[in-house]
Amino acid sequence: MTVNNHFLLLAVESMSHVAPVSFRRIFNGYGIYHHGVQFAIVINDRLYFRADDYSRALYTAKHMTPFLPSAVGVSESNFFQLPEEVLFHPAELIFWMRIAVEAAQGGYSLEDDEPSIEMPVRHLKLR
Repeated sequence: MTVNNHFLLLAVESMSHVAPVSFRRIFNGYGIYHHGVQFAIVINDRLYFRADDYSRALYTAKHMTPFLPSAVGVSESNFFQLPEEVLFHPAELIFWMRIAVEAAQGGYSLEDDEPSIEMPVRHLKLR
């Protein structure tokens, strides 16, 4: 498993246009973080966002494929591949980033109403 630096930098640059992100090497890829919370991974030049029990249906409804490591016995993934074209659409990108950050944090409440990536999205319904 490898990661092309060009793809990694494209993904990080696109996400950094909508919210502060950082990255660091993990295992065979890179972890992507927002304020210290790992919400995404880049492996084999593919970007995967974190899902939880609430958001998994949103990913599957959009036919996003789960990350399937080669480990034996893995049944469900907590990461789903984000289509590369989403990186070029900031409004859609921030939507998926918010879902992934929320899933990574395990749910929380906000004290202010200022719109940001941290705004909860649990109230959103599938169409």
